[in-house]
Amino acid sequence: MYKHTSRLLIFIALLYQLLLAGCTTTPLDSSSVSSTERRLEQLYQLAKNSDAYHSRIYRIEAADLLTQQQRYEEAATIIKGLTLEGLPVNSRASYAIVTAEVALSHFDGETALSALNQQSELILQLGQPAQLRTSKLRARSFDLQERYLDSARERIHLAPLLNAEEKVINEKALWASLIKTPVEHLQEAATQSRSSDEQGWLALALVAQANRDNLDKQLTALQRWQQRWPLHPAASRLPEEMALLSQIITERPSNIVLMLPLQGKNALAGKAIRDGFLASYYAAHKAGDQLPSVRIIDTAAHADFTTLYDKTVEQGADFIIGPLEKQYVQTLQSRRSLSTPTLALNYADTSNKTKQLYQFGLSAEDEARQVAQKAWLSDYKTSLVLTPGSGWGQRIANAYHDEWLKQGGTVLESSYFDNEKSYSNAIEELFDIDSSKQRAKRIQTVIAKNIEFTPRRRNDVDFIFVVATPQQARQIKPTLAFHFAGNIPVYATSHIYSGTASPLLDRDLDGVTFTETPWLLSHQKNPVKNAIDNTWPASAGRLGRLYALGVDAYQLYPRIQLLSDTGQNQLSGATGMLTLDDSGRVVRELQWAQIKSGNIHPLE
Repeated sequence: MYKHTSRLLIFIALLYQLLLAGCTTTPLDSSSVSSTERRLEQLYQLAKNSDAYHSRIYRIEAADLLTQQQRYEEAATIIKGLTLEGLPVNSRASYAIVTAEVALSHFDGETALSALNQQSELILQLGQPAQLRTSKLRARSFDLQERYLDSARERIHLAPLLNAEEKVINEKALWASLIKTPVEHLQEAATQSRSSDEQGWLALALVAQANRDNLDKQLTALQRWQQRWPLHPAASRLPEEMALLSQIITERPSNIVLMLPLQGKNALAGKAIRDGFLASYYAAHKAGDQLPSVRIIDTAAHADFTTLYDKTVEQGADFIIGPLEKQYVQTLQSRRSLSTPTLALNYADTSNKTKQLYQFGLSAEDEARQVAQKAWLSDYKTSLVLTPGSGWGQRIANAYHDEWLKQGGTVLESSYFDNEKSYSNAIEELFDIDSSKQRAKRIQTVIAKNIEFTPRRRNDVDFIFVVATPQQARQIKPTLAFHFAGNIPVYATSHIYSGTASPLLDRDLDGVTFTETPWLLSHQKNPVKNAIDNTWPASAGRLGRLYALGVDAYQLYPRIQLLSDTGQNQLSGATGMLTLDDSGRVVRELQWAQIKSGNIHPLE
């Protein structure tokens, strides 16, 4: 045993020497190498030729230099296996910073924050540049963990240490974190804060968040904030959406046309979107907001959409919301430009850019991509995919697959279910249980006896991505348990939840993690939601996401140009955090929920 261990240690030592020597195999032309490369070469040589103690110090210094050049994989290789025992303060602190940098390059906020916290006292002994760098890393780590308020506080703390250019960048990131923070968390933090700068930022975020439904009320609240906080850092450089608020109000469209199907197969969705829009409209009226005129056109009552759309434009529409029907969205996208801004409530199949055409809907593909991102940040690497065999199910599976591979994950197997293929059969395919059964049958044939046999599933799976309706999912989850896979994490899209509390039925979904709209998770005190719940109690849950789509359409119509101009602004909407991509598509970032004891709970 001792001989084998000794040989292994000698082999590792030789391998490390070769790694360092490899850096000097080819002579370097000093005239063509930067000062950074020369310093790295020097550190490699020092690490190679020094004793074990000093070699570790030089390796950490080299890794630190590499991370500053964003060469994270090289840095990770150099510090791999290092022990910190006996090293000076600056080396141990630098090691923590390098570890955090490498972790963040893999979007691992938890590891980064842990490394920084373990050496926090040592980092405080370093100079201001190192402390500033650490604070930025902490803010990024908090963001990755969706601890947005903590991230904002970190950035508020470091702001006085930044130069003018860095302050602009920091304030944009700070504001992005604040507007992702729920109103109730902002309010609680505002009552507890002892920092004047922090109180001002929180108050400004509440102006943006709490008055989202009423532009005029929001402007009044902003003017009060400016009077109260004239010397606050944000007073001289307001976040863009606040700075342009007066312009948005002045230039907002005054003649809105809703183009929705109010009869036929799409009538249920069309009416729910209409009612969500009008609920926001009447709430704004009640609050004294200045309102546009609104005309509603039933697209299902007209055979020729192109003629109908052109006539609507000719009649003086300032802004058109709709159509909902996918084929009509594609008709509009076939044009190079539109003369009137149009917010379609669905997505065309291609991402071609049509000027003044914006596309917004409840994209399941967005949710699938977000699942892939969330799973990767949870340090998962392998997955299985279970979806319906329909075209809709395959589109979602493809979106997930592309994003999961982009993140660096592996899809071990995909399977589908439909009317002809049971959930049990699909799950057996996923877990290779059928092969296990076949092996047992072959053994029984060979020995000509019945044998006791328990099918074995594959055990290389980190989680399962499931696309299913509530009715389907309530059967799928127990079937997973039946096949000894009940302990594997399940991630899903919002389609897994009906929108209505059904604890007895949904107990079978306990533990499932899924994307969900803020409308169903955190808008319980929203007056518009309360009005919809009270007016349409029978459909408020199952059609809730469609009502929310109408609510967000009302929020978007005066603000779409702001999102379009910068590409960086966000709108905290009822259907998610909304941004606009380069092709004019509104992208939703949803919140996370989990089923516990049959009830939906926000995932903290």
